[in-house]
This record gives sequence, structure tokens and C-alpha cells, in this order.
Amino acid sequence: MSGKFAKRMGSLSEQLWGWSFAIAILGIVIVTFTISDTHDLPMTIIGAVLGVAMTVFATFFLFKGQAKQQAAMLNQQREQEKDVEIFKQKLISYNAFLDSLRKYVTESNEITKKEVIFNAMAIRMHCSANIIDSIDENITAIIKDAGEDAEVRSLVWSLNKIACLFREELYGETYNADSKKLQEFEKAISGSTEEPTEEQKKTQTIEDEREDADIAAKTVPGWDEITKRLKGDGWHLENGTDSFKLTSSDSPVVISVYRKKGKYIVEAAKEDDCDFSQTLKTSFKGARRYGTWWRELPISNYGVTEGSLLEQLPSNDRARASVIKWIDKLIKYI
Repeated sequence: MSGKFAKRMGSLSEQLWGWSFAIAILGIVIVTFTISDTHDLPMTIIGAVLGVAMTVFATFFLFKGQAKQQAAMLNQQREQEKDVEIFKQKLISYNAFLDSLRKYVTESNEITKKEVIFNAMAIRMHCSANIIDSIDENITAIIKDAGEDAEVRSLVWSLNKIACLFREELYGETYNADSKKLQEFEKAISGSTEEPTEEQKKTQTIEDEREDADIAAKTVPGWDEITKRLKGDGWHLENGTDSFKLTSSDSPVVISVYRKKGKYIVEAAKEDDCDFSQTLKTSFKGARRYGTWWRELPISNYGVTEGSLLEQLPSNDRARASVIKWIDKLIKYI
């Protein structure tokens, strides 16, 4: 509003100066005719005055045009500098957000989650209103899906969507990744196994039956005896709610038994050592992701229900035998 008012006042001032100049010229002409007795002198004076007036007008409009051109160039330069600075701030904010997202995906806890939320609020200053909702949806999906139970497919798609939205904001290019290529990428980094074939399922069934017969025929040591042996070998046992974990100061490998997606599994993890998990997968089947290998335990078939693992191990011989069999295999491999 103030800009339009200033522009209007400037135009009015120019008009006033123009009328004042015209009136002054007319006054000079009238005075010249009045005080002169001959016609030659007035014409000479009028010609000189008109020449001066034309020079003044030409100079005035020339300087006015140059001033406007300089002002336009200065405004354009300021806008360019402003755009460059905004672009830099966008890059800083986007990179800070992506770095906090990386920390949360690799180490999900309340601290890293708060950092993601804080940076998500910061990028709102540098995003168009029409994409904020989409970014929020994908951030929510990542927070929900991250962690040890992370679905790789969900993470890949959500992270890719955020990257595409940032690309559009920074470079004005709309990019939608090919779904088939995304699926190939997800498959390549997930490290999960393909769906087993009928032959593989039949082989697994035979192995499970042999394991059942083997367990039934054995005299299984008590849980207290097993834990004492493990501690004697340098392993520290840490019980969870429905799980337990074995760690050792002599080994970087962590062995865990816990419930995941309705099934009990045995897991061995060695940081990001993909060779370690790949060798376990080759030797013992199961699945892997990065440096973590896991395999389903059949203890649900032996009466172990959700929340009863630690209660069942001392009294359920078959479940205890199955668990210790896989722990011994992994410790021997390590």
C-alpha cells in the first residue's frame, strides 16, 4: 500500500514540475512581449528560451530514464542475491533434516526422534505450502517404520518421496521414480530372502521334523546349568520383557532371542559386517540385513506363547533344547 502511494505521489510531483515549467516559459514569453517595442527581440528571446527549455526537458527525461534503469538493475541484483541466499539456506536446512533422519533410521530412540521433529519444523520455512502435508506424511511413516522392526520397502519409498519433493523445491524439477527400479533397489539393500520355493519348504519341514526328534531324544540340561555355563564362557545374560540377550567383552557379536511379528527368532548381529551375516545365512538359511542375521525358532510349536519365553525356558525341555541348540551353533561359529 505504501509503495503504491509513494509511486502516485512521485507521478503527481513530476506533473506539478512540468506544469510549473510550462507556466514559467509562458510567463517569460508574455513579459518579453510586454516590455519590448519591437518584434525581433521577443522572437530572439523566445527562441533562446525554447532552446533552453528543450535542452532542460531532454536532459530531465534522459536522467529520469537512466535512474529508472539503474533502479531496475539494482532491484534485479538484490532479488538475485536474495534467491541465492534462500537457496543456500534451503540446502542447509534440507541437509540438516536428512542427517537427523539418517541418525533416527540407524538408531531409533527418543533423542534422535526429537531431532527429526525439530528439523522437520525448520524445513517448513523453506517449503511450498502445497508439499508440506506430503512431507509430513512421509516423515510420520518413517518414524513409524524405523527401528529394528523396520520394513525396508516402506523406508525406501518414504525416503525417496522426500528426496523427490526436495528436488522439486530446489530445482523446480518434478521427478517420480520408476516403481520397478525402486523395487529392485529395495530388494538389493534389504538383504532379505526370496519367498521359499516348494522344494525349499519341503526341505525345511524335514529339517524341523529331524530337530523335533533330536530334541525329544536328548536329556536337556536345566536352564540354571546352561546360564552358568554361558557365564563361565564369558557371556553376559541380560533378560528383557519377553526376550534375552547375550554379550561378551571378547566378541563383538550380540546373540538375542525375542519375539518379532508373532514369531520367536534367534538373531546374531555384528555391527555392519555384511560378510558375517551373509555367511550365517549361507550356513543356516534364515534371513539377513546388513550385519544382522536371524532365523525363526519353532518354540511356539512347543507351547511357548507370547510373553511366556522366560517363564517357559526353565520348565519346557523342548523349547529350552531348541533355544540352546542355536545358541551353541552361533557361539561355535563365532
